[in-house]
Amino acid sequence: MPLEIGQGRESPPSSPWSRPAFAWAFALAVAIAAFAAIRATLGAHADREYSRTGNARWIWYSRDVREPLTLSFVATRDVVLGRRPTRATAKVFGDRWHVLWVNGRRVGGARQRPGDPLALYEVAPFLSPGVNRIAIESGSDTGIGGLLFSLDISDWGRDAVVTDRRWRVDPDRRAIFSGGRYRPAVWGAPPMYPWRWPRVPRPDERTARSPAPRS
Repeated sequence: MPLEIGQGRESPPSSPWSRPAFAWAFALAVAIAAFAAIRATLGAHADREYSRTGNARWIWYSRDVREPLTLSFVATRDVVLGRRPTRATAKVFGDRWHVLWVNGRRVGGARQRPGDPLALYEVAPFLSPGVNRIAIESGSDTGIGGLLFSLDISDWGRDAVVTDRRWRVDPDRRAIFSGGRYRPAVWGAPPMYPWRWPRVPRPDERTARSPAPRS
């Protein structure tokens, strides 16, 4: 007699994806997705933690950029201090470059691009009781960019002076000494494309700066 299997129907081959194996693979995929989401969240949180510019706004010379042309200008703000602080840390980002001046004395400068850390300068030795003028030269090869500044002052607190609409800008370099004449264009507060959250250099990050154009 012929061998009779079932009801004359052939049993389908068993799938390599058994229910336990599929459940394990699904759980693994969920875990990987969750890990990626947590990592992205922690990364964004870390960027915010490293951001140290308070209420600073990205400013620029003008919103009216009709064609790509090289632009340089000076942004200024006067600050009145009752006494010389023991410490004062300036945090600057100038896309594509900046040179910081305090009371007519050159502090330093750097070239920066989106993703770079803030440039840090100790400016207490440049400050004095009374009116102090902060001046930042900045610019770009296309006429488009952004400038961000924040100053921590001992006894006055973190982000005591920040870039905002109260600053003044001027295309004339003499504004370093005389002060700017025009209101700046204000792009907005971080995070903004393409700069995201400005941050101080991380401990494991090289802080070497490309030199800014010579003034």
